[in-house]
Amino acid sequence: MPVIRIQKKEIEKLGVHSDELLGNVHMIGADLKGVEGNEILVEFFPDRPDLYTVEGIARAMKFFLGYENDIREYSAKRGNVKIYVDPELQNIRPYIVGAVVKDVNVDELMIKSMMNYQEKLHATVGRNRKKLAIGLHDFDRVKPPFKYVAAEKTYSFVPLGFSEEMTLDEILEKHPKGVEYGHIIKNHTKYPLILDSNDNVLSFPPIINGTLTEITQKTRNIFIDITGTHLATLLKVLNIIVCSFADRGGEIESVKIEYHDGEIITPQLQYEEMEVEKEYVEKILGVTFTDKEITNSLRKMGISAEINDKIRVRIPPYRMDILHPVDIIEDIAKGYGYENFKPKRIEKYMEGKSKNEDMMLKIAMVGLGFIEIKSLTLTSFKNQYDLMMSFGEKYVIVSNPVSESTETLRSWIIPSLLEIFRKNKHRELPQKIFEIGFVRTDKMEKHLAYAVIDVDADFTMSKSIAERIMKDMGIEDYEIEEKRHGSFIDGRCASVILNGEDVGFFGEMHPQVIENFELSYPVIAGEINIGKIGKIKGLPF
Repeated sequence: MPVIRIQKKEIEKLGVHSDELLGNVHMIGADLKGVEGNEILVEFFPDRPDLYTVEGIARAMKFFLGYENDIREYSAKRGNVKIYVDPELQNIRPYIVGAVVKDVNVDELMIKSMMNYQEKLHATVGRNRKKLAIGLHDFDRVKPPFKYVAAEKTYSFVPLGFSEEMTLDEILEKHPKGVEYGHIIKNHTKYPLILDSNDNVLSFPPIINGTLTEITQKTRNIFIDITGTHLATLLKVLNIIVCSFADRGGEIESVKIEYHDGEIITPQLQYEEMEVEKEYVEKILGVTFTDKEITNSLRKMGISAEINDKIRVRIPPYRMDILHPVDIIEDIAKGYGYENFKPKRIEKYMEGKSKNEDMMLKIAMVGLGFIEIKSLTLTSFKNQYDLMMSFGEKYVIVSNPVSESTETLRSWIIPSLLEIFRKNKHRELPQKIFEIGFVRTDKMEKHLAYAVIDVDADFTMSKSIAERIMKDMGIEDYEIEEKRHGSFIDGRCASVILNGEDVGFFGEMHPQVIENFELSYPVIAGEINIGKIGKIKGLPF
């Protein structure tokens, strides 16, 4: 979770004393991590990106402490700035939104604050700039209308932090931000670029801005651009940023974005409405509320509400976390105060008992010296196939995954076990782990997988473990046959055959796989389809 560094002078300038922040910030769903000199370190949950800005934190605290009761109406004045979008960007980085903020008083602390929240938004909502990247510019240094274009790689400008012109390719190779984020666009034949009407470069998204538009303490008018791959997210993040500037006294002006197939005007500061049944609130929270308690609780969270037969709320444009009535209920609970909820005695008594068909196998594996682990069923193609040198069918592809590590449902468990070894390679040997869990191929299946890393690990050891598993399941009539598998050394891998069907495999891992997972010792592994065996033999797996 992101840790936000709050300058004491900044939060106090915005109307909240640093001592009040220290004593109450946990009440709005944050974890105080400590104080370092003039900075307060606070960890916020990822669902509240509006609290990544010092203005957002000050706003939330003032509502919670009762310093402000009137819910502010944010709006944008119609501006005259246009951005023309090159159709060639459709398959590179298709979307851009923008705004202009006038009459902002910029000082050193504010610049530091802006840089901090940009990077926090990049790392979280922006998925390390892949989904979105933010640019803040001195508006008076450039001349609109602006152009968002697909530029040749030989195009050159002076990037922020450098004093000489560099081509776009040189920036990806030599600039620290280019080296860090260049992979996002490197495979394209052209790169995104934001230019003014004189072809001056504002930004090379998602990499770096130009030196020309660097914000300094002399800046008074700011142009904001956000580029990325998901328009709805860009609009929400733009709302967070412009509302933060508005809280400092800035005047928001809209920007017209002209695409080849239509136009939009941003920011879009609509207040969305949502209805919640009062009965549903009381059922979830276990408290009977008066209407005033509900409206006061929501006001403390910066949300206005009216209650007739239902609770009708108006959601501020900077709150991108409210997606469901349960999110409103959570805010009611926070505003009401968790310390005010009273514990209740359980009214019904029920007696539970273990129902785990896998327990016999777990006990057997523990008896062999193995430690059980539980890994995530969502994983990456890299771990499942590339690192394992196993280029099989990709059965499940997750649409719009939140990160590379959640691209697919695992089709086998052994890669997850090797990932555990990689994270524990500083621990002493031997390490012996196993997992019983579900995988997804053309259907859901339950597997038992094991792995051992040790200087003496070899094929014979792996075979003896597989045979012990079969014996503990009461299976005697199986056969062992040689198997070729990209993850294992040729001649040191075998299948377990039952009633003519392949129900598992085991062997000694290929040296390249071991190296891919940054390990330094022999590894053996095996995976048994216990669900399939259960169906064949009528066993409860």
